[in-house]
Amino acid sequence: MVSPYPRRHPFHALADESEIFFIQSLPHDWVVNKPQHDYGQDLRIELAEGGQLMGCELVVQVKASERPSGIANYETIGGLKISTYNYLKGILPVVMFVKYVQTEREAYWILLRDVPAPDDESRDTMTVRIPRVNRLSELAWDKVAAFVRKVTECKLKSAGRLTVYLASG
Repeated sequence: MVSPYPRRHPFHALADESEIFFIQSLPHDWVVNKPQHDYGQDLRIELAEGGQLMGCELVVQVKASERPSGIANYETIGGLKISTYNYLKGILPVVMFVKYVQTEREAYWILLRDVPAPDDESRDTMTVRIPRVNRLSELAWDKVAAFVRKVTECKLKSAGRLTVYLASG
């Protein structure tokens, strides 16, 4: 008689595969951190330029499926909790959604700022549509870095104005 052992669920293997695919697409000097508690932040990426960490960060939510969604021109992330969407909208770093499709060995991406707000907030979940032209394998990471840097600089300037406002009493 063979002794039973735990089995690894195929979904866990697919989730790991999708994160590895994403991480391998990043510039080699960017730092990947995996938060201990996941509230929509699967990965926190610290951007580096010329080997120097510049204080800019990208938050990534990674989803995966075995096959494409089957919708022309779009890949979808279904069942995203609206509470997670609202939480991610409220954090300071730039947020990116990534959908990995195993049979294609490709992932698709969209920035949260380009995701329309839910039509009906009384629902629990929403669907995110990612244009299939947004292939992760073709993403110009230097443009992502420039955007993240610009957003970070704007937020820091706003924080500086707030500090002056609070100090003036």
